[in-house]
Amino acid sequence: MSKKFQWPRTVQLIHWTVAVLFFSNHFLVDGYSEYHEYSGWVILALVGLRLLYGMTFAPSPARLWDIKPSFSGIKQHLHELKTRQQGENGHNPMGAIAVWLMWITLALAAFTGWLQDTDFGFEHNVYEWHSLLVNGLYYFVGLHLLAVFITSWLTRRNLVKTML
Repeated sequence: MSKKFQWPRTVQLIHWTVAVLFFSNHFLVDGYSEYHEYSGWVILALVGLRLLYGMTFAPSPARLWDIKPSFSGIKQHLHELKTRQQGENGHNPMGAIAVWLMWITLALAAFTGWLQDTDFGFEHNVYEWHSLLVNGLYYFVGLHLLAVFITSWLTRRNLVKTML
């Protein structure tokens, strides 16, 4: 395993652009709803672009089929953490769960945001679903950051640096 592993530039750019747009969108709700909406559309497009990139041109381990969780993989990863082994480049199985969970939740948040501006006549308040998804994303991001720092500490490998 190379200690100089870096995520591909495309992955890095999409990752950080989505992160900045997601957190800045929190401040664009009141009085800037048009920018909030545009930002949501861009986030959705970037998630789609990342998925397309992962299915086509992405090198391993950024390919979608390399980002797959498994129970045996989780068990192996927990053993690697316990014994402070570095493991393979890319997402570990628990990280893969987080990646898919965040991509799906981001897409659903964008979709429910769009539904708020439609006249489909939903009986349930779509705003509540949108808020629930976005608030859930804040927790997922917090867990993601915590996991990155704990895994970096346990494996003595700077995972943040691989995304810079």
